[in-house]
This record gives sequence, structure tokens and C-alpha cells, in this order.
Amino acid sequence: MPFEKRDATQIATFAPPLPQRAFWISDYGSTDELTGFAGSAVDGVRYGYVTINTNQFSTGNGKSTPPMQTGEAFQIWTSKAGNGFLPTGAVAMYSSDGAVDLFKVRDITNGVAGGAASTIQVKFAKLMYVVGTRQNAANSWTVYYSEPVDNLIDTRQDGVVTIPLPYNGKWLGQVGHVAGVNYGFSLPGGPDQLTCTLQVPPDYRTDAMNPGRVLQAFRGGSCVWEGTTTEPQAAATGWTITANGVGTYGTNFGSYYDKWNADDPVNKAIGRGLRWKNPGIGSPSGIYLGAALDPGSMTVTDFLNLICTGGGLTWNLVPSAGIGFPAPAWMLQVVPFPTDISGNPLITGSTPAKANSKWLSYWRRSDILATAPRIPPDLYLINTSPISRTISNDYNTVILRYQISADIAATSKKKAQAARYGTTVADIPSSVAAHGRLEYYLDITNAGTMTEAAAVKIGKAVLQKYIRASFGSSFTVQPGQLVNNGGVPVDLGCNWGGRMVTVQVNNDAFGGEVNAGPITFFIGEYVYDEDTQTATITPYQAAATDLNSVIAELYPGRFA
Repeated sequence: MPFEKRDATQIATFAPPLPQRAFWISDYGSTDELTGFAGSAVDGVRYGYVTINTNQFSTGNGKSTPPMQTGEAFQIWTSKAGNGFLPTGAVAMYSSDGAVDLFKVRDITNGVAGGAASTIQVKFAKLMYVVGTRQNAANSWTVYYSEPVDNLIDTRQDGVVTIPLPYNGKWLGQVGHVAGVNYGFSLPGGPDQLTCTLQVPPDYRTDAMNPGRVLQAFRGGSCVWEGTTTEPQAAATGWTITANGVGTYGTNFGSYYDKWNADDPVNKAIGRGLRWKNPGIGSPSGIYLGAALDPGSMTVTDFLNLICTGGGLTWNLVPSAGIGFPAPAWMLQVVPFPTDISGNPLITGSTPAKANSKWLSYWRRSDILATAPRIPPDLYLINTSPISRTISNDYNTVILRYQISADIAATSKKKAQAARYGTTVADIPSSVAAHGRLEYYLDITNAGTMTEAAAVKIGKAVLQKYIRASFGSSFTVQPGQLVNNGGVPVDLGCNWGGRMVTVQVNNDAFGGEVNAGPITFFIGEYVYDEDTQTATITPYQAAATDLNSVIAELYPGRFA
């Protein structure tokens, strides 16, 4: 490997995972020095082999198409009934006649949507890896693999089930020097964009640079970023590698569903190849589904944004527990914000701060909820420069048009009566006195008939949640300026997007709107630059700084 800087981020790319497939084993064994094909190996290690029935696979994909690829992982499964492994023709293999690369393996491993029990179960949990394939006949292939288990296979009821993992990994540092590494995170979503330069001649090309490969960035033994590569660009100084992060994967998949709930569209996409893990979104407080939309009519990303519209929720991708090469798929989390709508840390006893909530476990400390006056941040940012607030539109008055009475249809005894409408005003007198009157018009007639008092209540609620001033400027931090609760500097190259930060700053104000409270915010964007060893942190601009978003969160889908 070429010489790289100490503690540098190391980058590897992998061939994208193949769809999950299943094949019945008709023969098995292991190789030795007399075997004509794949008989020898390093240090005397021999390979195992299985002969698989590819009847249905060959019909859809072609008789000469290898059913498995070198480097791919698989497990041995067995029939629960003990009377034959599926599929071999007894069940339809494909989920669609027009998509012969989509297989119904989930129907036999986890049970179908209709509630049928699974028909097979794992026999050996450990993964085996393909080292080569050979075609025996039109519908028969021999697959050679590492770590033989031939003495434990039963051809009457055992089969192969592939595991959809990235494979054939290659370190970019093995190809050439890697420079200019820059990667970031955004909220909602997670890993966003990565760029780096692979310093090799522009006329050199390797499959490690190909578009569509899974790219993972490692620091130490942990994967801190994942994405998929785009087409690299050649220059005199080398190839520029770019990748779209795992947080953007949802834009590539439609939200097809059988059941209109928070989980089914996501799980269906995962079944079609979306490389996420979904432990279960469920029905957290604040989730919003609204009227069911046509299956597949929006992307998974748009669907997740929709269900978080109701207020106080966001979604994020975080690394799964465990290590590996490749690292496991990142985990989806739909979580409440660890702040109130004004951006202040939650107070003990407030609804989202209740203990034992699976949606909160990744950001807050449950051991101090009972005694702390407020939840401490995850990080402290030591800032040495003055900072100013970001001012939004100074709306302090809402003009509301509401419906007093509905249309009344004509009858044989009465004439038709048109609906009647009224207009009322709600404002914040103290803000009007300080800044002058700044008005916003809101039509709430589609909410049905109501009294003037009810309309005024809606206007007051909107104005109370609206934020005119916030801290939205970015902070550039060097090593040592971002510390944890114990004051220990953190590694800036790790994933700190979506964490709570309190800024340590000396910035006295004179006159005007003085607020003595600490500057605390949720990290909305986090970008790490490997060459300068610095990170750029941008606060999450709460929806409350946009009046339309405030209305959408308080009254999702009700007002125009």
C-alpha cells in the first residue's frame, strides 16, 4: 500500500450487492490435489463445492449466466418440513415477469405478506464466500467456496441462500495515493457527499473506480461514511472520485407498498435492494401519514419527509453495531428532535424526554433524566470568534380568513344559501411595538366552519411557535475545539451529524434583544476536510424559522 498520513481516513469500494437468490443443492464435496478444477489453494487449504439446481434461474436469466459471483457470500439453509428445498419449480421464483432479477426469496425465508410461515430456516449461520463457479449442464452449476462444510450438507433438504452484501472490496490506497478527502452529513438523511482524488495517471482505470460501487470510509476499525460512487473524472493530477451518501439512497427507490403505514414502503424498497436496515419506525408521537398516496408515486426520501411533517420528528441513517469488511448496512432511525420547537434543550419531564423510548436512544443520556434541569448536549464547541444571529421575516401579525357557515343546498321550501366567510387578526403586541407591524395572510376556510375565537386561537398558536432570530451561521473547528461532555477532544473525522452542540463563546450584546441563555443547536450539516483536518458545522435551521413550515407542523395537511 502506498504511504499515507497517520490516522488518515481509508477508503474502500465494493461491487454492489446482488439480489438474494436460493438454489437447491444436488451434490457437494471438497477439492483436493487431484481435482481438475479449483483443486489447489494457498498453504494446502482446499475448497468446498456444492452443485446447485438453476432450473428457474436459467429460464429467466439465460443458461450461460453464472448464478453466483466470485466474492459473493451465502449461507446453507434447510427445509423446515424436511421434504425438499425450495425453489426448484414448486414456487414462482420471480416477483415480476418483467424483472427477472427480483426473486421471491423473502416469501420462503420470512413468510409471505399474507401471513404464511417460512418454509426454510438457517442451518449454518456462518458466511461462506464464492471463489469460483463452473457450469456442468444447462441447469446445473458447481460453486466453489471457502471453509468447507461438506460433511454436514443433506441433499434431500438443504440449499444455498445468497446474502446481499457488497463484495470484491478494494482499498483505494492500494491503487494509488488518496488526497483531498472531504465528506459530509446532512439532516435529515445522514451521509451526504464525499469527494477525493486518486493520484494515478489519467489513462489508468480500475474497477475500484467504477460508478455504482459501494464506497465506505473507515477510521480505525469503524465505518464512518458510506455511499455509492458516480462516474469519476480524470485530470492531470489524477482521478476525482465522488460518491452520494447512504442518506441519499432513498431518492433511487419508489415508495411502493401493500399497506399504508410508516414501515411497509421502506421495507419493500429494502427488499428490492435499498441498502438500509429498518428496525421498525412504528408510530412515534408526531408521525403524519395523511391520505394514502398511489404506491410508488413518490420516492422513499419524500415518503420519510412526509411522515415527519407532523412536527418534532426527523429521520437519519446511523452506523449499525458491529464491524466488518464491508461494514454492515446503516440503520434508519425516525426520532424526535432533542429540542423544543424553539431550539432549546428539552426539560426533564417534557414528552419527548421520557425514558425508555427506542426512538431517543441514540442521542440522549437516560441516566440523568430524573435529576438534570435540562438535557446536556452531546458536544461542546469552543468558539473564539464573535457570532451573529440569523434574522428571518419579522412576522408578528396574521390575517386569517375563515368560514362562518357552510353552503346550504336549496330545497322545495328554502332557497340555497351561500357560505359566509369572515376575516380576523391575531398579533403579538410586544413585537409590533418593537419592530412595527409585519403581516402574513392565512386562508383557513378549508378547515370547515368555526367561530372567530377559534380562528384567532389558530393565529396565536402559529405566532407563538414562529422564530424570527436564530443562529444559522457555520462554524469551522480545528482539532481540540469540539469536545465531549468530559472535555475530551473528539475525532473530527467521525460522524457527528445530528448531534446536540452547545457553543462556548464570549459575545456580549449591548441593547436590543439580549438573551442570556446558551447557544445550543442541533447539527444540520457536518463536513470534514481531511487535508486541513478541520470540520465545518452548520446548525439545523428549525422549521420554526419558516412560517409555512410552522403551519404545516402544527396543522399538517389542513390549510393551504
